Amino acid sequence: MKRRFLLAGMITAMIAASCSKSKDQEATPVDPEPTGPFLNKVTKVFEYSPAPGQFINTLPAWNTGDDDKKMAAYALDALSKENMISLGGFGGYVVMGFDHTIKNVPGQYSFVVLGNAFTNFAEPGVISVSVDKNKNGLPDDEWFEIAGSEYNSSKTIKNYQITYYKPDETKAPVIDPDDAYSSNKNYIKWKDNQGDSGYLVKNVFHDQSYYPQWKGNSITFIGTKLTAANVKNTSSDPGSPYYVSLPFSWGYSDNVSNDDPDAKIKIDWAVDKNGNSVKLTGINFIKVQTGQRAEAGWLGEISTEVLGVKDLNLK
Repeated sequence: MKRRFLLAGMITAMIAASCSKSKDQEATPVDPEPTGPFLNKVTKVFEYSPAPGQFINTLPAWNTGDDDKKMAAYALDALSKENMISLGGFGGYVVMGFDHTIKNVPGQYSFVVLGNAFTNFAEPGVISVSVDKNKNGLPDDEWFEIAGSEYNSSKTIKNYQITYYKPDETKAPVIDPDDAYSSNKNYIKWKDNQGDSGYLVKNVFHDQSYYPQWKGNSITFIGTKLTAANVKNTSSDPGSPYYVSLPFSWGYSDNVSNDDPDAKIKIDWAVDKNGNSVKLTGINFIKVQTGQRAEAGWLGEISTEVLGVKDLNLK
């Protein structure tokens, strides 16, 4: 009997090794409540880890003593009501869960991540999905990126890494309130793995700390970085700069308005870490991460905002 189990295990391992070389992978989720009814909204936030930004510590609000767990609870409270949370600059992210599996109907759109994008101003978030393959209810299995329109662009940087350093708030720049277009870039220092460094801007509209106060003296993020070439000043008047952040074609959150067809996401677009297409019958977790390291002048950093998720399979 023992030898029979060993033989079965060897056969299973050989099949798994063979499948790993295939372009497509299979992953099958399990509904915790197959009969429903289900809520068409975020029901869990496992992680809320924003990068520095002008809405950090306010969306949601941080209070002295609040830690990661408390901030995740605040984020869940907001998202469950479709209120906004900010992910800050590049790399900031949120990991969300649901009371059911979001099914993949091949060829059809599966879900929408709600944002606050509007005409000519996008703040794209890179979306990843995961399946509760080990059935423990936690997002600790493999993640698959939704390969949006820029995934294979020569301007997209995979595994981009950035570190932000906590500033001395007593030396934070003071912005002239009489000059809305002024800005001071010497606020929150950052360095990346491409040999570049710089500062995140502080603007006149937000005077709280932009650094997440429940984090340590530095925070590092890794993810897919999208080009910032779409963020530009279109005004010829230096006294009245007019910034736009043009949307990408498809496949991102906070990229176009929520009712735009290009806001819809197909699980079919998921790829593994090597860029190979994967076949998922459904997903249990969604991660959204700010995809650009960009400044829009006096408007501040480009930061992805999230208001919730809608499962397009549910009526």
